[in-house]
Amino acid sequence: MNKAFIFDMDGIIINSEPVWEKYEQVFLPELMGSEIYFKIKDKILGRTIDYIYETAGYYGLRLNKEKYIKTYDKYAEKVYSEAGITPGTDELIEVLNKFDFKLGLVTASRKYWVELVMKRLRSANKFQYILSLNDNPDIRPKPFSDGYRKAMLSLGSIPKSTIILEDSEQGIKAAKASKALTICFRENLESGKTDADVSVNTIENLITFFKIFKL
Repeated sequence: MNKAFIFDMDGIIINSEPVWEKYEQVFLPELMGSEIYFKIKDKILGRTIDYIYETAGYYGLRLNKEKYIKTYDKYAEKVYSEAGITPGTDELIEVLNKFDFKLGLVTASRKYWVELVMKRLRSANKFQYILSLNDNPDIRPKPFSDGYRKAMLSLGSIPKSTIILEDSEQGIKAAKASKALTICFRENLESGKTDADVSVNTIENLITFFKIFKL
């Protein structure tokens, strides 16, 4: 049975969430109207853009979905070029690879956005499995554990030999529901209570842990 380490993307590999917030508070009110935006703005962190579209539709949005996606893709190019890769990410990937972990990525982001981020990683080729929940609507999104369970199956691991690194409430719920060891990454997250099994403040903390214990 393989050991697996599964990453979330936004807020973990790349500190994109503050940059997304900067742009979303400008283009979403223009796209869907301020009234709808203010009703949904606290519900969108860590969600797929399909979920955001459907939620906005519940509040009365009448917008062509193709235009909506094209607008998001245009801003994604800005976000993923401006946001910083989390310090230590490439080194962590190399350490995990050295200790024979199979690496996966499960994200709410579109596959196109994942490709934008992977171009910026030296160690992108070390990932054996990447899942965009947004592009696979048959798989229930976070906080459901379906994506993480599918990743474990594809990587040949089971929950007790899997570690998941998450930073959002929805993601932590999904990881915990999968029964894998769940680590909350706090560097890009506002402080607060978490139900994760373990918390780390930096990627460097995690690298040190793996080097000491040689898991």
